[in-house]
Amino acid sequence: MKQFPLLLILLALGLAMPGCMDRTELVDQTNDSEIVAGLDYKDFTEAAENTLRTILQSPKVIRETPITKTYVVAIGRVVDATPLNIDTDVITARISEALLEDDRFTVSSVFADKLENQDSMLWTTRDFEDAAGDELDPTTLKPEGKVKVPDFTLTGKLIARDVKRDNGGHQYEYYIQLRFNDVSTGTTLAAKETRIVKRTGKKDHTW
Repeated sequence: MKQFPLLLILLALGLAMPGCMDRTELVDQTNDSEIVAGLDYKDFTEAAENTLRTILQSPKVIRETPITKTYVVAIGRVVDATPLNIDTDVITARISEALLEDDRFTVSSVFADKLENQDSMLWTTRDFEDAAGDELDPTTLKPEGKVKVPDFTLTGKLIARDVKRDNGGHQYEYYIQLRFNDVSTGTTLAAKETRIVKRTGKKDHTW
């Protein structure tokens, strides 16, 4: 009889432990080694870095971008052909950042496949200046220059395949394909496919 309260205490501790283990944790992205069946930030970072390395080291790209001016890159259409509903900005944003760090390139804020990545304020400001006329402070007006047409575009496609394994599990194959295109010639100067393959057991499903 004296052991009954101790049993209740142990039972209560056992029920409480799962709740403690479910607490939110900040991921150490530098040392994160966890692997998930789907695509995570590590996979997108790998794809972006692979593509950037291919673009910036491509002899064709280097030949077409002598350091005589700044070349405009437009982020074109990157198709998500997976069932995962991926926002492709998780890849293209990193590539844009790296291109902006290179003195040869700038990224167009007007020409972009996604409306949310187009800066409509340029046209709004110009229309407002024309309509407001003398009501605007002339010292704040900017000379109306020419909007730069892109020299290059970045386009691509994301593909996902679920291949059934002999043991009943899944082999998830992801293909992240990106291309760097020359607008003046309509040709691709550099292309990179990052292939990511993950295997799981029978009970694991990504989609």
